[in-house]
Amino acid sequence: MARAVEPTTYKNGFKQPSTGEPWNTEKKDFANGTIDPSHYVTPPSVELLTSTKHNSLGVSVQRCWPTLYDGTNSPHELPDWYKAPKEVDVVICGAGPSGLEVALSLVRQGVTFRILDQAETPLIAGRADSVQPRFLETLHQWGMAEEMHEEGPLIERTAIYKNGKKLFFGRSHQSDSRYRGLHVLTQGQVERIFLRDLLRHKQLVERSTIVKDFNIKSGDSETHPVAITIKNAKTGVEEVIRSKFLVGSDGGASAIRKKLGIPFEGTSTDIYWGIMDCIYESDYPHAWMFG
Repeated sequence: MARAVEPTTYKNGFKQPSTGEPWNTEKKDFANGTIDPSHYVTPPSVELLTSTKHNSLGVSVQRCWPTLYDGTNSPHELPDWYKAPKEVDVVICGAGPSGLEVALSLVRQGVTFRILDQAETPLIAGRADSVQPRFLETLHQWGMAEEMHEEGPLIERTAIYKNGKKLFFGRSHQSDSRYRGLHVLTQGQVERIFLRDLLRHKQLVERSTIVKDFNIKSGDSETHPVAITIKNAKTGVEEVIRSKFLVGSDGGASAIRKKLGIPFEGTSTDIYWGIMDCIYESDYPHAWMFG
């Protein structure tokens, strides 16, 4: 029978079961700083549906970090210990990998920020499915590379067929980086690892929240010239935040980019990628190479 994910710790440099409840963010000891949660991974308190159809085992929940709301162990609301300031250096609109990576950089430099996203949870499925060695080298500077690359296997070989005809088969491209090549790691996994690190710094993503409007006030006396009106899509509550900078990391349909009149340059294709974690029967000639 399936069961929920157990709490784990990276305290000794590798993943292992944790004891007690030092990861419980609702405890007062976490809020006042007497407990250091920096290495701990919390299990979700509520398992949310991730599919409209059950699988053969009758399970349609993903028992891991996509169930998290705001990067905490509650999928419902911000915890009491989180106090969002009205004035910050930077407001980040969008909590995908790019927005979260900006947040990770800022928190290590002591720059104050708030990060918002209209989605209720981290990405459950889809979009990007691997990370490059250079990406992991960047995370290595922040002490996060090990957490990231151990989540996904390294792509050793690639085979491409079209209509039964082999187009390519050989080793996947490698580099002289310590991380060698592509690691299969979905965007949702990347987001959850980033959220886990932000939580260590007592920073959370404000979910179900959009930037309704923003304007810039000029004048030498304005220390925080950007006035940003945000709205909680669930409660309808609006709030004005003052900041020095506004970062638009809200994707291809970015409302920030559109208001600034910046065009979206690039192309789109009708190519779709999929990842399967399964055992299958096939006459595919190179199936043995992939487990």
